[in-house]
Amino acid sequence: MSRGGCGPWIVLVAAFAGACETHPRPRQESYQDDELEAEVLVEETPPDPDDAPPAISPNPTPAAAIERGGQPPTIVPASHGDDDYASPDPVVARRYVYRVRMIVPAGLGTGRVRITPPAAELHVDVSHERLRARFIGSAWPIAPGSEVRLRRDRPGVYLFDDRGGRPLEPGELAEWFEGGPVTRRGPPLYIFNTYGFPRGARPPNDEEQPGELFCALLAELVGESRETVLRRCELGAPFLWRMGFWRAEQTAGVPVELPRSALRADERSPPRPMSLETSRAFLEPEALSRLDGGSAPRDPPPEGAPGEGLRVSNESADRAIIAIDGIAVGWVDRGAEGWFVGLRPGTYDVGSIRPLGAVMQRGRPVRVPGIHRVCDGRCPRRTENAD
Repeated sequence: MSRGGCGPWIVLVAAFAGACETHPRPRQESYQDDELEAEVLVEETPPDPDDAPPAISPNPTPAAAIERGGQPPTIVPASHGDDDYASPDPVVARRYVYRVRMIVPAGLGTGRVRITPPAAELHVDVSHERLRARFIGSAWPIAPGSEVRLRRDRPGVYLFDDRGGRPLEPGELAEWFEGGPVTRRGPPLYIFNTYGFPRGARPPNDEEQPGELFCALLAELVGESRETVLRRCELGAPFLWRMGFWRAEQTAGVPVELPRSALRADERSPPRPMSLETSRAFLEPEALSRLDGGSAPRDPPPEGAPGEGLRVSNESADRAIIAIDGIAVGWVDRGAEGWFVGLRPGTYDVGSIRPLGAVMQRGRPVRVPGIHRVCDGRCPRRTENAD
């Protein structure tokens, strides 16, 4: 990746503003967290959401297979309309792009074959009073294309996802991302911001550098009070941030002038409908085939095992991100099943993490082809597929 912010990303940035700005690199990019001191691998361009791999199983789970009967998804009116932002009048804003990836913590296995870890993007348009954020790519534990709308003068957010659109109160966006109640947390929210200004000073062009509401978005995502986080973006959106085991780097930050209607924070002008799903692979089968499971088991697979790959049943109360040999490979919603195709016969370390970073199950040997259960506590011995 280019050190500047142009480089391989110039095509992406040009699509937004025809220019690419650079920020000074921080002197220290470490998050000062032992569990995050993982080696950074060479990354590829994240996939377009329209070209993303299908849900983990080629046979969708029953919940994912429910058709809407040709009807559009339900869109619930916002708690407060936003007619103040209905006009085409221009408003100064900033467009940010973040490259985001999950760094799997120690204890969930170490890959014996290095493969490119999956990456996603967060696209954010922010003014001083409104914000829209879009989750781009298949490496998020939510539907690609999900959109969050936020306003300074009201708590909570308005959300569009594969279930439709609805307003969320403070704390509910964190539950949406977690896939259940937030009862445990991983590493705390970390924000790194450096723009070459003394502490407490404002940049000369502050009026053209909106970004403070980006910290409000992060606060909503982790379920914290906006007031405790907002001031950390007073000089602009952060260059680096970490949420649980998600690590993000700003790859673009350009000024834009948008019509006020493009930032309204209610249910009007929704994004296109998204596919309803309860599981998704981060990696293509070809990439999973590069993991080394050792020698193939000689005894027959357990009863109910698929003909190939690993079937995962999530019996926990939360969405589970599945790690195989230290690589985050996909997610499975609570009460759902997913099927990871591409793994060669062998034995792999399989663990799971909640989206906000709490470890659900540390790595344990699981044979493939086989079945793995994700449980809130210790799985019964009869369900383990270890050799």
